[in-house]
This record gives sequence, structure tokens and C-alpha cells, in this order.
Amino acid sequence: MDETEEDNTTNHLVYNRGADVTAFKADDDDDDNPSKTKDQVRREWLTTFVANNLSISHAFATHPKILVVGLNGPIVGLPAALISSADFIYAMPHTFLLAPFSSLGLVAEGGASRAMVRRLGPAKASEALIMSKKLDAAELEACGFLNRVFPFPTHQDQAFRERVLQEVYDRLGPHLDGSSMLAIKRLIVGPEMDTFHSQNVHEVFAGLDRFVDGIPQREFLKVSRGEKRHKL
Repeated sequence: MDETEEDNTTNHLVYNRGADVTAFKADDDDDDNPSKTKDQVRREWLTTFVANNLSISHAFATHPKILVVGLNGPIVGLPAALISSADFIYAMPHTFLLAPFSSLGLVAEGGASRAMVRRLGPAKASEALIMSKKLDAAELEACGFLNRVFPFPTHQDQAFRERVLQEVYDRLGPHLDGSSMLAIKRLIVGPEMDTFHSQNVHEVFAGLDRFVDGIPQREFLKVSRGEKRHKL
């Protein structure tokens, strides 16, 4: 994404995403290793979890180009938070959003406590983030999270992708001035940035404390052992 910021030949970036909802697994690192001090564990999470989350969340939220997302399946966890910073989001009917942070002993990530609230609205965002409630495509379109749902069946990913690209060309094509579009985006997101960056920092350090205490690791272990199952 960083490379596209300097590419003056395009005004928009299309991101096509679907999640593997079977990808949950326990962390391989044993943070309860008695040979590690709490400070050592904290430093490890600082250089991995904190650094990575801050960087990728910043990249999505501050990208100067028009971000267009096509969802050809479920969007789960951190990616769900990240795409909330997109300018336009399209989806297939079987798409759903799931942010199971509270179910996994985590807190909001990826700037979700600001970006997702802004895109979903306070009521739906509270359901998604606090309750870890699954929101289907119809709900997401009704609240404005999705710009449009294209009625393609699950096996027609390529047709859906082509339809999204056609929508981009039709709506963001040469009939619009590229510099005007980017200037308008800056004006729209500008007032949000200070709040977003503040929330992003608060999120990662709240998450850091929980990883140091081993709370998410215990929840992931329950999932991997089949002792816990999210209410999908």
C-alpha cells in the first residue's frame, strides 16, 4: 500500500478480500515460560503486535488514494477493522463481518474503536465490537457500511471482481477530475485523523497489556482445543 502512495498514474486502489474463518489458532509462543521475565514478554509484544498493528492501521487510515474494497466472503477480526477506513466497500450476498475481539480476550484493533464506529454507526458498532455479533451483508448495507451488494453466488468470485472494477470505472472514471477526488477525500477524513491516531495508540497498548497477562492466549487455546466456539 505504501508503494501506491507514490504512484501518480492512479487515483484509487482496489482491495479484494475474503477471510478464512477457520484460521483461529493458539499462539505458538509460550509467554508463560518461566525463563522469561514480564519485561521480556512485554518487549516481544511491543516489537511484534504493537509495531505491526500501528503500522498497518496507519497505512489504511492515511492512504491518500481512493480505497475501494471488494468483499467476496466473510471479513473477520483485524481486516474488518482495517477496511472500515476504505472509501467504498462492495460485497457479495454471503459476506458477513465478525469482530470477535471480546470473545477472544482482546480489545478493539486496527482503529476499530473509531473507524468501525464511524462506518457502522454507534449502535451497530457496539453490537459488532462489544457483543462480537456477526453482521450479515443485508445489515451492513442497511447501515451504510457497504455501498452496495452485488448479487453473485459464492462460486462467481471472478465475475464479482469484474463487476466491482466496472463500478470503479463507471463511478470514478475519466469523467471525474483525479486531483479533485483526492482533495475531497483529504477534506472528508482530515477532521478524523487526530481522533483515529489517538484511538489507535490506546487500542494497541490496551491490547499489549492483555497479551502480557496472557488473556488472549488462554482464549485462543480454548478455541484450538475445541473448548470454546464462537456463536457464528
